[in-house]
Amino acid sequence: PRMTNTYMLAGESTPEEVVESLDRGIYAVNFGGGQVDITSGKFVFSTSEAYLVEKGKIVAPVKGATLIGNGPEVMRKVSMVANDMALDTGVGVCGKEGQSVPVGVGQPTLRIDAITVGGTAV
Repeated sequence: PRMTNTYMLAGESTPEEVVESLDRGIYAVNFGGGQVDITSGKFVFSTSEAYLVEKGKIVAPVKGATLIGNGPEVMRKVSMVANDMALDTGVGVCGKEGQSVPVGVGQPTLRIDAITVGGTAV
């Protein structure tokens, strides 16, 4: 079994308020691929567009950032949800055991207070 459509409802903050609330962080705009272990909740997602945020300002693009964590734990660390919920206009695919299923995703801008970020320094 797989979820073919996953999304999060919008909140009350603006995306700008979420970014401005950060002292230091990553603003992940778009994602490439990823994996989820449904038995443990562990995940890894690669960003295709991300930016470094310092003192509430976007200061530089970030190349190859990967977000790593455990779904239930990360959900408990969501402290702000913006009002910009949108479904991704692209067509995603979930592959499992040689089978592919089209999937849809969407979410508003989120502030996650702690998450592991990996990647290459630029």
